[in-house]
Amino acid sequence: MVKINRSLLFFFLIAAIVVISGCAKAECKTSSDCLSRQCTIPTCEEKKCVYGSQPNCCGNRINESIEDGKPGNQCTCPADYGKCEGKGKVKAGARTEDAAYVRYYCSADNRCVLGVEKNDIIPQNFLDSINPGTFQASSVIKYNKPFDVAKDNFEFRIALDNTGKETVLPIRLAKIKLLFSGESARIEQLIADQDMDYALNGVGDSVKINVPLNLNYRPKEAEEAGSLRYLVDYTHKKQVLIGKVNGTNIFSNETVRAAFTAPIKPVFFVRSG
Repeated sequence: MVKINRSLLFFFLIAAIVVISGCAKAECKTSSDCLSRQCTIPTCEEKKCVYGSQPNCCGNRINESIEDGKPGNQCTCPADYGKCEGKGKVKAGARTEDAAYVRYYCSADNRCVLGVEKNDIIPQNFLDSINPGTFQASSVIKYNKPFDVAKDNFEFRIALDNTGKETVLPIRLAKIKLLFSGESARIEQLIADQDMDYALNGVGDSVKINVPLNLNYRPKEAEEAGSLRYLVDYTHKKQVLIGKVNGTNIFSNETVRAAFTAPIKPVFFVRSG
């Protein structure tokens, strides 16, 4: 039997590997010979292309403050940060549930924000009749469902429909208040209080009033449903009979100050940002 010298066999094996390696085709001579790959910087090292990560490039799987020249976040570089998506969360007792309207989306200035997209907003209109006896008016309140407390307004249009014989125009609208009660709350909260000076000078006159939530109300959760009512303070004068002179009635103008309280309406508040 022929005995194989292990040392000699090992030597020939190494030599064969060196020869084969020397015969292998070189990948590159310079870095420009290397293929371009996204978010990498190619260099030619020992005839081989080596790819290093390119900084501040969206797609290098690194969260960086600058991505392709823009501030890095989920909206400017979802490839590195992940997508800006998903529903917000609200607490329901001891449970945490998905929000009905609030979700994460990319704003116009490329920020991942919590809010409501335009397609999910439904404008609502409610008509109230005002009839204190001395005049008749109609009030239409318009607001969104859901209502974003950070940027939405309540819009009112109040029109004078009729007046009594004793009513002296104009009807002046002096103040409007909004009160809110959450579904689980036992008390009402004043969420807007706005002074104003509008005059209804005749039948058919109307005024438009925009009322923001100006008392820093913010829902505890991202969403809060409840009930809303509003009060409108108004003043006007009316003729009051004070006597007769030679059979002619004598009247005096008396100032009337009162408030109209609207019926309760449903409202659904959301907190964006």
